[in-house]
Amino acid sequence: MISLVFLLAVPIILTVLIVFPLRNIFVNSLTDMPFEQWVIPGLIFIISSFALIPFLYREFFSLRIHRKMLVHVSMAPYTKRKIIFAYLTVAALEALLIGLISLAIFSVIIPIQIATVELFMLVIQLILYLYILGNLVITIALSIDTVTPFLMISFYLMILVIFGNGFLVEFGFFPVVVESILKLQPLSIPFQSLQLFITVRIIEWLKFGIIFLVSGLWIIGNSFILQKKLRQ
Repeated sequence: MISLVFLLAVPIILTVLIVFPLRNIFVNSLTDMPFEQWVIPGLIFIISSFALIPFLYREFFSLRIHRKMLVHVSMAPYTKRKIIFAYLTVAALEALLIGLISLAIFSVIIPIQIATVELFMLVIQLILYLYILGNLVITIALSIDTVTPFLMISFYLMILVIFGNGFLVEFGFFPVVVESILKLQPLSIPFQSLQLFITVRIIEWLKFGIIFLVSGLWIIGNSFILQKKLRQ
């Protein structure tokens, strides 16, 4: 029931508090797209982020510091890399499903014009983004052993997720130096690629490959951190 309320309420709340006010300020995006059309993919990324983080927080931080997770993980007949990949995949699929359901709710509230190929690209880039964000959350969750620092870092992470990836405010509105830094951080790359495809139908294969490679290497890195925690 809590999940159902979340699914129904969050898109409505974001529409009332973000889309309706900001569309009177920005009107159109820098690419001359109506703001309510431009911002919907960003809101889907934000909602999916909120859906992803609690799952990984529970599995890799809350259960770990209460000694309820690592015992079962250490007894599992799988490599640590497969364990990290499995948890990350389940979390990403769950977050993706919530994001797509939210998109359906948005389409009822706001007239959304999205082609099939754009929806497909949205799903691909959202999955890549969720793997990057999930790896970052796992790294933080495995590296910190006390609640307060974890909550503080999670708070800073959510600020970055909401305001530092171009989901609500386009990078063109930032100072040049800040814009350059934000565009280079891995979390923002999938959404940049999505917006470029929606605008001019260009697929950035190089960035796609880079994010895919970073995700794979990060999973391997997290498996080493998990192995270290198990030895402790």
